[in-house]
Amino acid sequence: MEAIDIEKDLANDKKRRLKEARYVHKQARSRYYNLNSIMGIPSIFKIIIGPRKTGKSYAVMDMMLRKHTKHPNDTKIYWMRISETSTKAMLANKANKLIDPDLYRKYNCDITTKGSTVFNHGKVLMEVLPLSGFAKLKGTAFYDKDFLFNHPKHGHYYLILDEFILEQGEKSTSFDTLYAFQQMCENIARTTKDKITVILLANNVQEAEGIMRSFDFVPLHTGRFKLRSKSCVIDVLPATEEYLEDRKGSIAQILGGGDGNYSTDYVRDMSLIYKGPIYKPTTIIKFSKNSNNWYTVYDGKIIRKYNKEKIHNVIAMRPYIDERYNKELVLSIFELYDAQTLQFANLSTQSYFKNDLQKLRKNR
Repeated sequence: MEAIDIEKDLANDKKRRLKEARYVHKQARSRYYNLNSIMGIPSIFKIIIGPRKTGKSYAVMDMMLRKHTKHPNDTKIYWMRISETSTKAMLANKANKLIDPDLYRKYNCDITTKGSTVFNHGKVLMEVLPLSGFAKLKGTAFYDKDFLFNHPKHGHYYLILDEFILEQGEKSTSFDTLYAFQQMCENIARTTKDKITVILLANNVQEAEGIMRSFDFVPLHTGRFKLRSKSCVIDVLPATEEYLEDRKGSIAQILGGGDGNYSTDYVRDMSLIYKGPIYKPTTIIKFSKNSNNWYTVYDGKIIRKYNKEKIHNVIAMRPYIDERYNKELVLSIFELYDAQTLQFANLSTQSYFKNDLQKLRKNR
C-alpha cells in the first residue's frame, strides 16, 4: 500500500491554517476586548477564547443591550451556560448578576424575570438557559417561523454560550456538552442559516475540550483563525500589557498565579503526535454505531479518524454496537493509552480519542 506522508500532510494543513489566520495582536493595544472586528467577518460562529477579566462577556452583553435598545422586537437572544446552577445564579434577584452595574446604568435598564425569560422595561430581552437542562427544554416552542419574515431588516438570532469550555472543577458533567448544545441550537433556530450568530466564550485552557472539538481545530498560539468550511472565526486573545500590570499584586494573582484561565501560555504536549509516514491500516476502534466515534489504527499504533477504511479487524469499545465485544481487548486499549504507547495523527484526533475514552471510563 502506498505510504501516507503524515509530515507532508501536517505541513500542508499548517500552511492552509496560517493562510486563513490573521494575527490578532491589534487587540492587545486595548485593555478590554472589542467585538467590532470579529463581528464584521461573515460567519455563523464567533469563538472568543482569552484570559479572565479581558471583557469578553461584557463586550457581548454590551452589544446585546445596544441592539435590544435600538430594535427591542427584532432580536431573539439566548444566553446559555453549561450548568443549571450557573443560570439560576444569573436569574436570581431580578437577574442582578446578569448585567454589569455600569451597563445597567448606561442603558437605563429595568430588569424583571419570569422563569428563564429576562425582560427590560417589559419587553423580552433574552432567555437564559442551561445546557444541562436541554432534555427538559426539548419540547419548548422557542422557534418562531415568522420571526425573520416579519423583521426582514433587523431580525436576527443571537445564541451565546458563555464559558463553553469546561474548567478543571467542571469536568465531571454527566452529559455530552456538544450534543446538548447541538440540540439546543436546533430547538431554538431549527435550520436557520441566515441572520443567526452563535457566540462562544471561554477562558484560556490547555487543550481543546467539548464543543471546541467539533471544529476539528486546536489553536497552538494566540491569533485569529478563520475556518471557512465551518463558517467560524476564532480569536485566541493575548493578555494586554495593561491587563498584566493590573494583575500584579492582586489577590487573584497571588492565590492563582499559574491558573491557565488568567494565562496566555498555550502549552501543548506534542510528544504523542506522529509526524512520520504511515503505511497499513491494521484495526478499527469503535466507540459506538456512529462512525464519528470510529478510529483507524495504522501500523499497530498510529491513530487517525476513521476515513472509510475497509478492515475486518475491529475492536468494539462497548457492547451492543453490532460488533463482537471483548472486554480484554477494551482493557488493552486503556492500558496502551495510559502507557502512552499509542500515537496520533494530529491534536484534534488525540482530543477526540481521549474524550471517548474518558466517557467510557466514567460509565464503567
